[in-house]
Amino acid sequence: MNSLISTALTVALFGFLFSGCAKPSNEPATQQPADASHAHGEHEHGEDASHSDMEKLKAELAKLSPEDAASAESQLFCPVSGAMLGTMGSPKKVDVSGAAIWICCQHCEESLLADPDKYVAKLKGDHAP
Repeated sequence: MNSLISTALTVALFGFLFSGCAKPSNEPATQQPADASHAHGEHEHGEDASHSDMEKLKAELAKLSPEDAASAESQLFCPVSGAMLGTMGSPKKVDVSGAAIWICCQHCEESLLADPDKYVAKLKGDHAP
């Protein structure tokens, strides 16, 4: 139970820190104000990123098969944008060398497939360049 609470708190913290989807680039990311709202592709976010990201995650995971929902929930965050899965609609599963990698939106697929080792390393907690 403590692990579940710890995970929920960690998810909430990361939801505050990494809300929204950012187009990856070679330039350092700039942090936007918490109330900044901007459009990205076919979705908008930023109005109330803290509005229960966990509720959004759970609602979107409920749309997936039980196996996919468990897989996405174990990952929690998009390795490309850093956004919590489910905060921009249903997460997308991408096969990378036989492994299921979950991303927040279609926009992130190109970056993931262009440099899969970089993003798989992020998921494993490796922070090497």
